[in-house]
Amino acid sequence: MREARHRPDIAPFLALIIALAFLLSSCTHAPPALSPEAVVAFHATRVVKVLDVVRDAAIAANDQTPPLVTTRDTRAIVLWHQTAVQVIAVSPDGWKPIVRASIYALTCHPAAGTQQPCTPQLPLNVVARLYPYIGLALIVMAEVP
Repeated sequence: MREARHRPDIAPFLALIIALAFLLSSCTHAPPALSPEAVVAFHATRVVKVLDVVRDAAIAANDQTPPLVTTRDTRAIVLWHQTAVQVIAVSPDGWKPIVRASIYALTCHPAAGTQQPCTPQLPLNVVARLYPYIGLALIVMAEVP
């Protein structure tokens, strides 16, 4: 008799992604009374919040027993997050290509527009586990003017 393979139920993840997408898409346009600098800060804050979700998902996966993401990989994601947030703070108008390229380096997601072969900084199983959150970050970044 064939042994049944256990497939994780992805419905909770999809529900989370859909809820986050609706939550974040409800704020895609900055309030009309903001100055141009405040509009830039508004969009930067939205991106920082979604990058926080990626970091928090990695930390939560590391807290599982057994850990779903190793401490080494979690540390790499936390350091990536810190660097991305610093880049956004330092260059409010020019952070987008840099952060997108850092996501590509971390995961080999082709968002940077390059077709070159890539070796991700994270193992493929970690990339696959965190991909819904990384994809959400890329969607929110794409919405930023």
